[in-house]
Amino acid sequence: MQLKETIISSNQALRGNRLRTFLTMLGMVIGISAVILISSIGQGAVAFITDQLSVFGTGYFRIAPGQNPFSQAATTKNPLTTKDADAIRNSGITNIRLVAPIAFTNASVSANDEKVRTAIRGVTPDVLTVLKPEIIYGEFITSADNDNHARVVVLGTDLSDELFGEGANPVGEGIRLNNSRYRVVGLAKASGALTSNIFNSAAVVPINSLISNLTGVDQLFEIVVSVDNEDLTQQTMVDVEAFLRDYRNIKPDEDADFFTQSFKDTLDTIRTITNLLTIMITSISAISLVVGGVGIMNIMLVTVTERTREIGLLKAIGAKEQDILNQFLIEAITISLIGGLVGISVGISVALAISALAHIPFVVSPIAIIFAVTVSTLVGIVFGLYPAKRAAGLNPIDALRHE
Repeated sequence: MQLKETIISSNQALRGNRLRTFLTMLGMVIGISAVILISSIGQGAVAFITDQLSVFGTGYFRIAPGQNPFSQAATTKNPLTTKDADAIRNSGITNIRLVAPIAFTNASVSANDEKVRTAIRGVTPDVLTVLKPEIIYGEFITSADNDNHARVVVLGTDLSDELFGEGANPVGEGIRLNNSRYRVVGLAKASGALTSNIFNSAAVVPINSLISNLTGVDQLFEIVVSVDNEDLTQQTMVDVEAFLRDYRNIKPDEDADFFTQSFKDTLDTIRTITNLLTIMITSISAISLVVGGVGIMNIMLVTVTERTREIGLLKAIGAKEQDILNQFLIEAITISLIGGLVGISVGISVALAISALAHIPFVVSPIAIIFAVTVSTLVGIVFGLYPAKRAAGLNPIDALRHE
């Protein structure tokens, strides 16, 4: 038999039992689509985070209390203060551009017969330059506001919607933070999703006002430092850490009670974690490809049994063992390959829908597609080989006698 005839015969056999062929393909479709989908979502998440951080650039870093990000929230023994921020600003480290201390507390906010409890951020005007919130109405905190401990507040868009209604302009309105009356001077929105918790659902006040009127404690949540030359960010972090250890009288053999973290390091960490999770989940979902392969082998074995007489007739009219082997192997590969292509289409379509709903970039790696096609073909070969060999090895006389 010529290869062309073998392929035609294989396709006729598959079309002869379409329901069985479809059910056999289903395992491959599910496995391949899962691999494509998870890979796409993982890479889309990384692209989303990268896009968000690119709004601010990588030319700044943060200083926070504690020895690492996991201990920061519980660290109150040696808090960072505005004096630390002033000392860094006046340290003479040449690459420092701006120093923006940020304080934090929770308070009840009431206005317009509405009352909620939310985050209050104490900041200086430098935060506007570093974290770049979008000012929708009014203005941001000014240096004069901070120097005078002014009771003014910039509302986040989500908080303003809760207090004054969606889309309202709250500038000029009075609100209460705990028992202190503040005047709204601006409405702000975060420039990226990664800073939405700082601005959108919070109230932002002058840092001196927060310390004197709301908390009574000079304690910072973090200090954000921006630099002039992004290439020297790591060296600037080392210089600031050395200066701050000396300023806070930390001995060389003692652990620092603060840590520095660049936003480039944060991005690299997020990328690493996301990629590892994507690889792990993709590997787990790939198990379904093995299940699909086992399904193909089982169905092909059943097919060999049902077509025993057909095999005997083919051998009786001169078909060789290699011809029979090729026919059944082509059938298995065809099922796997078509299932893989359909799985790729399904995976891409679902990934596109999820990306649109979750507002993350749609990314499909060519490597994932090549992997999917290669795996689906190999599954067909590996799991179709045994049934094909079994069919090719049948004795033609015994096959013709089979009922």
